[in-house]
Amino acid sequence: MMRKIGIIGIGNPLRSDDGIGVLLLDKLIERKKEFSQYITFIDGGTGGLGLLPLLSRFTTLVFVDAVDFGGKVAESKLLRFEDMKSMKTCITSTTHESDMLHVLLFSKQLNMSADEIFFYGIQPKDTSSGTTLSYELQKKFDFILHDLIRCIKNVERG
Repeated sequence: MMRKIGIIGIGNPLRSDDGIGVLLLDKLIERKKEFSQYITFIDGGTGGLGLLPLLSRFTTLVFVDAVDFGGKVAESKLLRFEDMKSMKTCITSTTHESDMLHVLLFSKQLNMSADEIFFYGIQPKDTSSGTTLSYELQKKFDFILHDLIRCIKNVERG
């Protein structure tokens, strides 16, 4: 069976760095010809229970989001869902209406989830009201995008 991979950009573009997941998703969509036909790109907005019906359509999910994992500003890393569950800071670090980790735990209980779940987290500087990324995230945006593409291709290869 061929894996179906969903790349879901999460974020609120009205909260400065919190919008980076959606901004990166827009760039991935512009370059979708570089990816296999088994990858679907989804704007997840601010996440929440509204995403629940989507989660079971894929064998693998990669959420792209601003995540406060205690790293340096603009640092990014690919984390497995299991690792996110064990990082207590991440469980409360979201600025979204409904914490994605709780939604994913709920989806697992309902058997409405992908087999593999990853978070590509970018350490934000500022998630207060504003429509532009912080200087630090703007400066590293292209680097983050290229790293994200590399990570997606690694996930696709298994």
